[in-house]
Amino acid sequence: RSQQNETSARCCDGRCVMSDAAWEPLIRSGLFPPPERLPPSQGGPLPPSQGGPSRLLGHMLRNSSIASGTAVGKRAPAWMAGLVHYRLVPGSFPHGMRYHFDGLAEVIRFSFDATGDGGRQSAPSLTWRSMPFESDAFERYQSCLFFGTGTGPTAGAHLCFTNPGVNLLPLRGPGAEQQLWLTIDTASWGRVDPQTLATLPGRAVVDSLVLNAHPACDGSACFVQHPCPKPGPGPVPGSPLTDQACFSLLRPTAGDLRTVLVSRATLPRKKLIQHSHSPCVTPRFVLAKLDSFGARSPLNTNGGMLRFLHQDEDDLWLLLERATNRSRVLSSGGARFVNNHFWNCFEDPRTAEVVVETVATTSEYLDLYSEPNLRAPMEWSRRFQAPLRCRVPTEGSAKAGVRCAPLSAAVNASLPFDYPTFNPLFKARHDYRFFYALAPSAADSKWFDQIVKVDVSRGGGAVAASWARPGVYVTEADFVPRTGSTAAAAEDDGVLLSVLYNSTTDSSSLGVFDARSLALVDQFGLGGVVPFHAHGIVCPAWHGGCFTNP
Repeated sequence: RSQQNETSARCCDGRCVMSDAAWEPLIRSGLFPPPERLPPSQGGPLPPSQGGPSRLLGHMLRNSSIASGTAVGKRAPAWMAGLVHYRLVPGSFPHGMRYHFDGLAEVIRFSFDATGDGGRQSAPSLTWRSMPFESDAFERYQSCLFFGTGTGPTAGAHLCFTNPGVNLLPLRGPGAEQQLWLTIDTASWGRVDPQTLATLPGRAVVDSLVLNAHPACDGSACFVQHPCPKPGPGPVPGSPLTDQACFSLLRPTAGDLRTVLVSRATLPRKKLIQHSHSPCVTPRFVLAKLDSFGARSPLNTNGGMLRFLHQDEDDLWLLLERATNRSRVLSSGGARFVNNHFWNCFEDPRTAEVVVETVATTSEYLDLYSEPNLRAPMEWSRRFQAPLRCRVPTEGSAKAGVRCAPLSAAVNASLPFDYPTFNPLFKARHDYRFFYALAPSAADSKWFDQIVKVDVSRGGGAVAASWARPGVYVTEADFVPRTGSTAAAAEDDGVLLSVLYNSTTDSSSLGVFDARSLALVDQFGLGGVVPFHAHGIVCPAWHGGCFTNP
């Protein structure tokens, strides 16, 4: 709100009513584009505008069309019985929404159930159910003031900021009950019932507008990294521009998810909307790449925040020593990039460094999911840098500064990939060998249409197996260990789960892949289309809970 229009907006409990007159100076100032005028609605999301998304790949900017169902397995291994798998998808796109990951959050629960006599040869059946996260945006989008990553602002009577549509975070509550939180890189997280998927009250309580879609969790703790106000009297809570970077621990309660500040550091310069999409954890350290947003020319085709800002390619890192709760700010010098995803990180026993592997992207990565770019030919090199392996010095190491280099000669910028996964039982192990990722099968691929398995023990990284089919597009391949074995030979003993979209039949299915060979073991048709999405989590029956992602 502009200062001269304080009286033109009435706010209570986070809901604001702004008159048309209050918008005018904001529009003239260039801070916001004109609010979108939405047609009246009877409530609930509207379907996508006619003629638009039909020219895109069929799982982009398109409402989810599966609700519930059952399919009989043919070749899925019997040991999968009892497995539960969750996916978080942008499930609906109200009229005028042109940015894919602004789609309103929806959770899908897949469960594998024993069939027949439950013998070793009996393939389990699959049952699924989906449920929208019942945010204000879902319930009353047509009256929302919605300002998303690439959407809006829409002209509405009340703020709709909560839309946790990126990742799922399973936690144990104070009574050891399973909780399921929906996350995003803002502090506006949400919670659903793990069984029914019903939306539950509860919020993330933190003195910040920003959190991490991927908290850094191990078996004993979950860390988040976020900007924080300066200590002392009168700090501005939640300021998006600050030189203070903090680590906090997550503390689930029966209702809310609270944070406990454990460490802070002062950056050499202030950062705008400083965030760390996926910090990582080892037994002794927590590591974050400190990314942020910078101004850009508004003469572009984006809406929302991306019309005015993009992610800066930066070189700052934050390392927390868990034993002392001390944090240090480090630089990777000329290695400037946006960390889209860390996957595994570990402590090198030879050098005492923390080694982390990262999907490095450019400042234009987020633009990829806007409708104009989804319609255009894919320019992979504009969005992705070479994947990197970075070595981060600790106080016990001899080197100074973060050193980054391409993952390997074979896995470089010519093979862009994203959404990496690995066996969760090998998290933070320096001797881990395999990760899995989505990649284009050719330079002119429209989207991710291949799953790859990379062996990091072969020259730093070599493709050991791959799977692709003409016209089939893939989503994150989540690893399900067959057993709880942590023996080296068991690292790829399991299956991968990926939601597949067949553009020829315009239908989605859940694919089950052998993690050793990437052979397609089984495929369950879902009777509709699931939009492309980011992440899922797996909950094997033998584990007694769910693994976090990553």
